[in-house]
Amino acid sequence: MLISTRKGRELVADLTLTDLSPTPKWRMFSRYEEIGPGTSQGTGDTLVWSVTPGEWTVLGERPDGAVDVTHVRAMFRLTGAHAATVINRVCGLDLGDHMFPTGAAARTLFAGVASEIVRDDQDGIPSYLLLPSRSFSTYVLEVILDAGAELGLTA
Repeated sequence: MLISTRKGRELVADLTLTDLSPTPKWRMFSRYEEIGPGTSQGTGDTLVWSVTPGEWTVLGERPDGAVDVTHVRAMFRLTGAHAATVINRVCGLDLGDHMFPTGAAARTLFAGVASEIVRDDQDGIPSYLLLPSRSFSTYVLEVILDAGAELGLTA
């Protein structure tokens, strides 16, 4: 599912929301020690981040020894110049470039739901992965749409 902003009939391409929940997600407890808590690293088709010492989440091909967490976590990508504004309407995390640059990762409350947020800019455009528990995915999607409605984000 891809959701974009619309103002009148004109598509505003600077704010998009994509449901990436089916993307395979793996949990690892070793192998990525060079990626410290609060950071992420992307190589090719793989993105790895840590928000807890000794624990990593991997998007991409299944690494040896990984635990599948795809069924546990939903995943949304919010991209665009106003993405941080939308997120900050329901999340207290400081998403300013100086505090949360591309490559940053955190576990926080997003609209009261424990979630991981990873900044993963796309072609220089701010982009955030939001990973709540899958059981809260519909609620989180509705919250994002509501928070972005003033900026024209619609389903």
